[in-house]
Amino acid sequence: MEENNNMELEFLPPKPKPDKDCNTANCDCCCEKSQDITFNSCEDFKDFTVQNVQLKCEGRFLKIRVELDRVCTGRKINLGVIVCEDEGGVSKTKAFRACQFTVPGSSGTCVDNVRIDEFCFVFPETNLCSQRKFKVKVVAHYSSFPSFEFCPC
Repeated sequence: MEENNNMELEFLPPKPKPDKDCNTANCDCCCEKSQDITFNSCEDFKDFTVQNVQLKCEGRFLKIRVELDRVCTGRKINLGVIVCEDEGGVSKTKAFRACQFTVPGSSGTCVDNVRIDEFCFVFPETNLCSQRKFKVKVVAHYSSFPSFEFCPC
């Protein structure tokens, strides 16, 4: 008798069954306003104005590029972009994005104007006629240290 040692492993848990109250979010961005219009029998033309339509689900799109100067080629850099907004005298973080990249070129030289495209941010808006002021902060540091094969401390 031959024993079967093949085993199937399920790495992901089964998807939960849909539930109205579980993991459901509604932005209500499909239709700004609806209006019923009825054509009577033998009526083939109707001229109608839908009034007082206010735009919903508007937003602002911010695209940030970062240009680094005096960086070493061949080294990895961790780069983060933070977007803050003042709310009642308190600066609050509204968005954050991060990436890691290697500075192009062979090791041992320093270069300027290393451009990193594009960090994109979306901010939902209730009124595009109002002004918003953001502060963008950049955090960058080397994440590879070829001369250290161990942590010295």
